[in-house]
Amino acid sequence: MITVNSLSSGKTSSYMAVHFPADIEIFACVCIDDVRCTPKDPAVFNYANNKLNGNFIASAEHEKSLKIMMQLEQVIGKEIVWVRGKSFDELLWKNQKRAIPSHLHRWCTTEMKIIPIFEYTFFRFGKVKMNIGFRYDEFERAYIFPKDQAPIRKVSDTIEYPLSCNLFGVNQQNWDKNIDWRLKDYPLIDNKIFHYTIAKFWQERHPEFLFPDDSNCRGCHHKSKERIKMNYDETPEILEWFSEQEHKKHEAGAMIYTWHDDKVFYSDTFKMLLPQQLKFDYTMCNSGGCTD
Repeated sequence: MITVNSLSSGKTSSYMAVHFPADIEIFACVCIDDVRCTPKDPAVFNYANNKLNGNFIASAEHEKSLKIMMQLEQVIGKEIVWVRGKSFDELLWKNQKRAIPSHLHRWCTTEMKIIPIFEYTFFRFGKVKMNIGFRYDEFERAYIFPKDQAPIRKVSDTIEYPLSCNLFGVNQQNWDKNIDWRLKDYPLIDNKIFHYTIAKFWQERHPEFLFPDDSNCRGCHHKSKERIKMNYDETPEILEWFSEQEHKKHEAGAMIYTWHDDKVFYSDTFKMLLPQQLKFDYTMCNSGGCTD
């Protein structure tokens, strides 16, 4: 069975790529169609554009994250495959009233991370063994904890995907809901790798790697108001894009039109005097698509 490392450009998954190499190293880039957010460094833009076959304008992730993938490829001495799904803009606006991703409607990871990785791996290699970058100090992300039962490790993973299409009648698309496409493994948990070990490795061995304080999408609904405000101060162009989607969705009558469930617009969050959040090196998204 082919092994795959699912990379996110964060310290943890990058550490996994160095110490637990796989047959395929893969990175799913979350793309947006806003030239204001295009990487300022031409080398980073050209690299990302080449990796995505000329189909790149900008990313909802930090420019530093994209640069990390450039550097990591050199350190591991192996190609990192880049994939992308539809852009965030296309997914949001194909249906004007589609809800913005939230705790209740969390479709973004599936659409922009998991599906493009699935399409690349499954149709080339069939079912794969996929390494997920969860550390030993966050082992709960790899388990389900049923009440009064022993923890169950999340291993096999299925996905809904249209393998056939009926062009006639009302039901024009048939969905196969049971494609068993990957076995998930957690080498950092199995080898008891903590955050301290990972941070120490990058600081001592590769200080040239300038990881952003906050990984994955800059305006993710999982991030606190303090984190959103900090991200806005650092990358205002990307956070303005997130903010604009809220106002446009509100005007379009979308059922959920703000990233946070409290219905407070990001544009108001940007103006708030908020205490600076302590730096936490983890993500609340436990789907296996977004990792650090």
